[in-house]
Amino acid sequence: MNDLPHTHPPHDAGGRFEGPVPRAEHEAAHWEKEADAIRMLLSDAKRRLFTTDESRRVQEQLDSATYWAMPYYERWILAFSSLLIEKGIVTESEVLAEEQRLRDAGQDVVEAHHNHHDDHGHDHDHDHEHHPYQEDHDAAEERLSPLRLRGVAMRNLLLAKGVLTAAEIREEIARMDARSPNNGAAIVVRAWTDAAYAQRLAEDAVAAAAELGLDAAGTKLSALFNTESRHHLVVCTLCSCYPRSILGRPPAWYKSRAYRARAVRDPRGILAEFGTTLPPGVELRVHDSNAELRYLVVPKRPAGTEGWDAERLAALVTRDGMIGVTTV
Repeated sequence: MNDLPHTHPPHDAGGRFEGPVPRAEHEAAHWEKEADAIRMLLSDAKRRLFTTDESRRVQEQLDSATYWAMPYYERWILAFSSLLIEKGIVTESEVLAEEQRLRDAGQDVVEAHHNHHDDHGHDHDHDHEHHPYQEDHDAAEERLSPLRLRGVAMRNLLLAKGVLTAAEIREEIARMDARSPNNGAAIVVRAWTDAAYAQRLAEDAVAAAAELGLDAAGTKLSALFNTESRHHLVVCTLCSCYPRSILGRPPAWYKSRAYRARAVRDPRGILAEFGTTLPPGVELRVHDSNAELRYLVVPKRPAGTEGWDAERLAALVTRDGMIGVTTV
């Protein structure tokens, strides 16, 4: 398969790049969680200030070098800040003035930013006691990058204008932190042990998840059942679409250029990197997620687990298995 022309948008990674998948796990830093929460709140049903497609449009206009050099959550900050300026929610002069105020106050220094919920002289409803010190993964950096600084400035302005509250940001971070692969494992185990539930899951995964108290948050969810003869693999070649409402934030490698490109170009090679070799004759199907449709892989139940209780079965189900890069 030949690489696509250089004029092809940089975000559309499917089939375009080579290289191993970077497997290092990365726990989201607090500033990343906050950027993610602000993006979600600004586009939620209460505010509807922009859509996923509008957010993508900003990122898709970047040239390839800029797009791939810019950290994932900085691209989100670029997107929502650009859209809010474009729509007149804040003005560019307000943003530039707040950025300069932060610099003048020494708040562009990373170490000082660890306690970044101080009010800096503004009544922003920060509710300090709910924000214990948390060292970010990149705490060794001395200065905030321009986009991280912009993220702080945008947060301050949105709070000052009443578009968001500190409590809403806090609660959104907590909601996402509470979502984990354990939720998906509960779905898988129920499907393994209840044939009627498995059928309902196949027909309407959102409703089946709701039976277990799990809210898919307005996303269409499809369950993919691995069998003796078929294995499913999930990717998002355009960005990072993932069943976040069930599994939580996607792993860093899922968002990487190598995975997004090679999952559709060399899926068996991807599986091999994760230690997975499918038996001869097993069909491999790759599913490309999008903003409207997310996938959850239901791994094939291992032989010899008949009679196991739910807790023991759930211990077999992993995040990577529900993406399809591994088997149980």
